[in-house]
Formats: sequence, structure tokens, C-alpha cells
Amino acid sequence: MNDEKLGRLYQEIVGIIIDTIPEEWLKVYLYAEVNDGSQTADFYYDPKDNDNPICSHDITELFTISEEEYSIQWHQLLDSIKELWREFIDNDEAPWTSFTLIFDNTGKFKIDFSYDDLSNVDPHEKATIWRYENMGIVPKSNSGKKHLEKYLQTIKNKEN
Repeated sequence: MNDEKLGRLYQEIVGIIIDTIPEEWLKVYLYAEVNDGSQTADFYYDPKDNDNPICSHDITELFTISEEEYSIQWHQLLDSIKELWREFIDNDEAPWTSFTLIFDNTGKFKIDFSYDDLSNVDPHEKATIWRYENMGIVPKSNSGKKHLEKYLQTIKNKEN
């Protein structure tokens, strides 16, 4: 695998996210999925002057940024993520199904790839668990609480 190209793709993904965030921030949490037919991505960031993480898809509601401008950035992000996925395949690596990229404003970052089959996974459940695992967010909705309780019970059962 070409480490230089991977480094460029990681920098490109991070750069697009940074350009999308309209305020000073401390930390970013990106979740992305790719398969042959579709792809998606969401990121959250911790604003410098606020304890509540902001979801990328809420930026246009919270700031004076047009839907069109945000959409352009979001599609650039998806394109870069898909290019990263293709880089793995082109280099005879197993194609991941999702990844999490966490980075902060000092340049520290962590990336985790998952190869789990996501075809039969409830998207709401998956998002709830991801937010809890990566950001410590406990859901407020009843369905989210049920998903989290089920997940935590599964972990507890595995430990026993």
C-alpha cells in the first residue's frame, strides 16, 4: 500500500472537514461507511467554547452557511472517503465497511477500520452505539436508550 497516497487521502479528508467547520474546534469524530452501492459519512466536532458536540448535518441550521455550500463540502468528503476505500481494494487489501477517524486541533489522530457486515444492522442502533463508544453520548430517546441498554448487556454477557 502506498503510504504517501494514504497520507494524502487522510489529509484531504481532514482538510475538507476543517474547511466545513465554521468555528474554532477542539476535536472531531468522523464515521464513514462505504460499500459497492452506497456511502455515507457523519462527523461531530467539539466547539472550542461549548461542551455540546455539533453534528455536521446541523451546521446549516446553526450557522449562516447555505445548504448548497455545505452539500458541496459533504460530497467532496464522500468522494475522498470513496477514494480511500478504492485505494485499499486497488492494493489487494480487504475492503473495509466503515471507519472512524478521530483527530484534535493539535494534529493527533486515531483511525479504526471495521470489516463488519452492516447489511442487517439497524442504522439508528449503530449510530447510537457509535456515539456512545466514541463520544460518551448517552441517548435521550427511548429507542436510543433501549439500543444502548441492549448493547451494554451484550458486552456484560461476553465478559462473564
